Amino acid sequence: MRNLVRVQSIDRAVGIIECFSESRRELKLGDIADMMNLNKSTVHGLLNTLKYHGFIEQDELTQKYRLGIRLIGLGDLVVNSLNIPGIAYPVIESICEKTEETVHVAMLDGSDVVYIGKKECNKSIKTTTKIGSRIPAYFTADGKVILSHLDEERLYNIIPQNIDRLTPFTITDRQKLMEVLREVRDKGYSVDYEETIHGLVCVAAPIFDYTGAVNYSISTTGPALRMTEDKIKEYIKIITKAAFEISQRIGYKG
Repeated sequence: MRNLVRVQSIDRAVGIIECFSESRRELKLGDIADMMNLNKSTVHGLLNTLKYHGFIEQDELTQKYRLGIRLIGLGDLVVNSLNIPGIAYPVIESICEKTEETVHVAMLDGSDVVYIGKKECNKSIKTTTKIGSRIPAYFTADGKVILSHLDEERLYNIIPQNIDRLTPFTITDRQKLMEVLREVRDKGYSVDYEETIHGLVCVAAPIFDYTGAVNYSISTTGPALRMTEDKIKEYIKIITKAAFEISQRIGYKG
């Protein structure tokens, strides 16, 4: 970015925080000084300031430094402030250009998926979904990619023993659905072959947050006549790549 005025001391403070990672949870003063390529007295002053504000803590016995607990509260604030539809919108537009089909972003709410983002393209068939509409998660490709990352106990609380049949292709057996969810998790995507709405095929992929959890999905939906085997393979690549891009934008490091 051009014409940015940067403050050296803040740059260095941010650099110190970024010295810590999953494999470097605690560091000595000398370690940080070496990583920052600064003398110990400069780093010591920066560390003391960060300690004062709660961004860095120091073990009294080992004298090693670690990230401070205040960062947890700020992290939660950032996550709760994320505008997922806004973050995803440029990606949605890109998918529309490539597939010319309807694109959805969905989130899990209880046992339902709720559509929080949608874009219909020129060629796309008009769907009845609208932003805010919901459907039981176990019917849809969007829902399946999210459910596939939940533990079995929670799944049994969400998926009923007797599942309604929406179309001739709806999976109505809970054990069969559980097997499908395990396959979805392994593959990293889900395809709904007219299971929810007769005549429509949907390809969905999971969106991971900074903790590695899945609460959102992105998908593209088109008429079964256009969704050939080759098209579905192409859309799987497009959707999984888009989901990973959005995941990275909201902090996923996987």
